[in-house]
Amino acid sequence: MLKIEHVRKNYDTFSLDCSLEVPQGCVTGLIGQNGAGKTTTFKALLGLISIDGGSIQIFDKNLQEFQVQDKQKLGVVLSDSGFSGYLTVDDIIPVLTHLYNSFDRSLFLQYLQKFGLPRSKKNPGISHRHESKTESPGGNFTQSKASDPGRTDRRPGRGRTG
Repeated sequence: MLKIEHVRKNYDTFSLDCSLEVPQGCVTGLIGQNGAGKTTTFKALLGLISIDGGSIQIFDKNLQEFQVQDKQKLGVVLSDSGFSGYLTVDDIIPVLTHLYNSFDRSLFLQYLQKFGLPRSKKNPGISHRHESKTESPGGNFTQSKASDPGRTDRRPGRGRTG
């Protein structure tokens, strides 16, 4: 479904060289330090920046060949959509309706109700990730609830020591 081969982007103080393959049906996130290239990679995937080399294929099609109807099939969750602090969920529904031809308003409203999300409150505190943390002397361990309930990631240097 997604194949990135040596995608390169060079800035004055940063260079990216990224290869990644995500099979159909997989949910994938990028984890890394600030400045590691996560945002640059997503911007390249979405065609928001030009790349200096390499190739990107989505749905077995080169990104340069992507049309508006192809982008309708993509789903991306960014850490900050720009909607969070300014619009209510009810304000966002018409935006999504215009952005996606296949937006299912009824299903969207069902999910809001299922997860108890308020429709009329600005910045309702919706988290883009759900995780539980356990602190230990060497750092903390974070267990991601969204992607793989059995996966535990060790993030050094983030917990208390001693």
